[in-house]
Amino acid sequence: MNVGRDNEVDQRLINSNRWLERALNIHPGDLARGVPLSACLFLTISAYVIGKVARDALFLTQFPAVQLPYADIASGVLVGFVVALYLQVGRRISLGNLLVGSPLLFSATCALFWGLTHYSRPAWLYPVFYVWVGMFGVLAPTQVWTLANYLLTTREAKRIFGMVGGGAIAGWIFGGYLSKIVAKAFGTESLLLAMSVLLVMCSAVMAVAARGGRLRLDPANDPTLGISGTGQKDLWDSVRSVFSSPYLRAIAAVICISSFATTITGWQFKALAKQFSVGKDAMAIFFGDFYFYAGVLALLFQLLLTTRLLRRFGIGPMLFILPLMVLAGSAGLLIWGTIAAALFLKGGDQVLRYSIDRSTIELLYLPLPNSVKLQAKWFIDTVVWRVGDGLAGVIVLIFAARLGWTAQQISWIAGLLILGWLAAVYVAGKQYVMVLQESISQHRLDAEQASTLALDRSTADLLAKTILTSDAKEILYALSLFEIERQRAPHPVIRSLLRHPTAERMEIAFWRTSKGC
Repeated sequence: MNVGRDNEVDQRLINSNRWLERALNIHPGDLARGVPLSACLFLTISAYVIGKVARDALFLTQFPAVQLPYADIASGVLVGFVVALYLQVGRRISLGNLLVGSPLLFSATCALFWGLTHYSRPAWLYPVFYVWVGMFGVLAPTQVWTLANYLLTTREAKRIFGMVGGGAIAGWIFGGYLSKIVAKAFGTESLLLAMSVLLVMCSAVMAVAARGGRLRLDPANDPTLGISGTGQKDLWDSVRSVFSSPYLRAIAAVICISSFATTITGWQFKALAKQFSVGKDAMAIFFGDFYFYAGVLALLFQLLLTTRLLRRFGIGPMLFILPLMVLAGSAGLLIWGTIAAALFLKGGDQVLRYSIDRSTIELLYLPLPNSVKLQAKWFIDTVVWRVGDGLAGVIVLIFAARLGWTAQQISWIAGLLILGWLAAVYVAGKQYVMVLQESISQHRLDAEQASTLALDRSTADLLAKTILTSDAKEILYALSLFEIERQRAPHPVIRSLLRHPTAERMEIAFWRTSKGC
């Protein structure tokens, strides 16, 4: 009797899994591989958001906002040393032990910080914790993506990465909500213990995921920190890779200046939050609410707008959305100087950065060969980003701490930086089209690479031009890229192939593309 009941439960579970896999447009078995990875990223980002809420509330309770730049400068200086150390450690222990052990180390450190907040509270505690959370935010998410790339083949990754990435936005939402609940019930210091518990859970899920799959030490699959044979000898290899390419320099400039500007606006937001909030628990609840609602909006933007806008307007115009929003928010803060203006400024940055802007920046790497992209991207996303934080700290230190400018007046500096940001995205957008055209002409852009994201309008227009002006071989190559879109209606230029001199071959290609729609 029990055996029959167990079989019935198992069959229901199998049927529900198949229904979910069809709903998510993934293959049978993908759900079992994707859920643990998505859970790892969910737990990691939840812990990071909780850490950000705790560090901001605790630091601002103990110190004035003008002291924050010292912590930002320390983060910018230390990140290079931390990443270099991580690379060295990664060569000396196995990948599995590194990925499972790192969250446990982070968890133990959180528990230590929590104990110190209850029994000692040395003067250095909150500044050190502030910097530590910044280092954690650099390393921990990349470890999840490292595990994902070693567990999945390229084709599996293409199908599953969307689901895994969804765990990140869900983590932002959950982390903000949990921060508010825990801070209200148990106090801000308890957030450190909650962060520690989440990281223990993350380590356990990583261990299950690593044992359930096979860690394929494939150099082509690792997009992150050069662990175990990516061909990346040290930090300087990535520095040379970025600065030897005009296009990568343009991407790095966009990332650095955007980090520079948004860290300054983030300081304005925190300074006004301290001014209008009384007590560390009130600040923690305020920050938790902010991350919760911003995460919900970011998820809606990602699901409803990002792909549609990229297909309609292309990368060039889309790169301007975030800096223009931040510019509008800075102007509003300069005029009114209220907490509502600061919320609009920081909220616009938070929502757009982790939805539309993030997807657009990822597309900038699309035309690059994998060997170049994998080495340069992690360096830009970690070291270059934190350099922008450090530069922002220097500026705030000079103008706010030394010259006595208010958070409202700092908007003049932010506005000048945003103008530089707009210039940088203009250059990057122009270079993207040139590099993309070269990649298409040399057949460096392949369907596996392009299918991880939707083809934006710039790519589609260049492929259409290839179809109109090329021979049959070039046309078939362009069609292979159009085929991955699987839209309801083919691109209008494809119908013109019916009048092509090699019409018979083109009709076959047209049929293949139409079947995928």
